[in-house]
Amino acid sequence: MQNYLRAIGFSTIKSLHQLDRIHKDIQRNPDRRNLVSRSLQTSLVQLEKTYAPEGLGIMMIGESDAEGHFLFEYSFPYVLPGPYPYTDEIQIEKQNDRSGYYGLIDNINLSVIFTVQNLSHITGSIWRDSLPSMLSLQLSGLSLGANILLPLRKTEQDLQYEAEKRRENLSRIHLVRHGHPEILDQMMMSEMDTRDTIDHRIATEDVLSIVDSSMIPSGLQSDVYDILGTILQVQETKNSMTGEQICIMDVACLYYVIRIAVNRRDLVGEPVAGRRFRGITWLQGLISLDRYN
Repeated sequence: MQNYLRAIGFSTIKSLHQLDRIHKDIQRNPDRRNLVSRSLQTSLVQLEKTYAPEGLGIMMIGESDAEGHFLFEYSFPYVLPGPYPYTDEIQIEKQNDRSGYYGLIDNINLSVIFTVQNLSHITGSIWRDSLPSMLSLQLSGLSLGANILLPLRKTEQDLQYEAEKRRENLSRIHLVRHGHPEILDQMMMSEMDTRDTIDHRIATEDVLSIVDSSMIPSGLQSDVYDILGTILQVQETKNSMTGEQICIMDVACLYYVIRIAVNRRDLVGEPVAGRRFRGITWLQGLISLDRYN
């Protein structure tokens, strides 16, 4: 995911040699350092360096032995989520090729997968076998290119109806998970009705004039989505090292509010609250380990 460095203002990094200089600086001067045991002899090390006060940065992951020697494994760019917690049953799955973890929310008709940002905290909980199933989550994402679209015209009655439908769907998902499979049939019928309505309208209308919120898996990476949602808030910032301008948007999509960062050069249109965001986005998440009843 090193190509997503562009999203946080490192568009000029084209080689491992350039990236290595940044890695060395992070090792010497990290803003945060988390170390957690994952065996009797080794510890996972997570180093973080921020390049904007809004929470843009790079995380370095490695291993430390009993003598304190650090062995670098991988790094990834990130943007911290906004203050929009979402509580649910979240599955944690180990990534096959490295020490990272994926988080998974099973929403029946869509499984949302994201890269876990606070890797050290999750690793420690798994090693101690103390990871609760009910977790609080905040989502963020990095986009390499996005379009800003005009909003759909909606009445106050339309907005109230949509909010009620979201609450109803969340309640149905909860019931299906807890032993009520008959609710799944109702959800399937409701989804078929929605598809029939869209199929009928799409004959004479553009799909973006019908749909204002969607999350569609994109490409081979399981945590990358084509996201369409409504912009709630916009912040402009810049990378403190490169000076590149970054746009950070809080985007309401389905049941979530996702804080998304994109390089200003890769943004088509003027981001304004109320308009819509559409872009391919690498989804990340910050998980709270507080227990919920």
